[in-house]
Amino acid sequence: MVTEQTLVRSLAPEDIKVGSYVMTLHRQCQVMMGKESSLGEPEAIIVQVVMRPYFPELPAKVVDICLPFIIVEREDRKTEIIDTRAERLAKVPKRFAKAARKSHLPKKDKKKKKSKSKKGKKKK
Repeated sequence: MVTEQTLVRSLAPEDIKVGSYVMTLHRQCQVMMGKESSLGEPEAIIVQVVMRPYFPELPAKVVDICLPFIIVEREDRKTEIIDTRAERLAKVPKRFAKAARKSHLPKKDKKKKKSKSKKGKKKK
């Protein structure tokens, strides 16, 4: 049982390193809203909206970096491109990432292991 507590650290895009594990702290998007002026003519304004993820994703491993984009590998071994201008990322400890992803990794097939070990044995 792990009793030591750790805190995540928000990362600037230039501090992201290949091989580290990251999670999204919040996403930023722009929303166009209508506004009525005192003259009665509608105006369009753009508002910056910052949102936390509704359902936090599992930690992703950074595979490559070409700022402002990074390529991450998800728990299902599929890659995804993240735009660091729109998402604020946090680095999580490797131990935490491994524990979170453990139950989502594909199970190793025990039958394959047994059949490989039988092939190595010679029959008398």
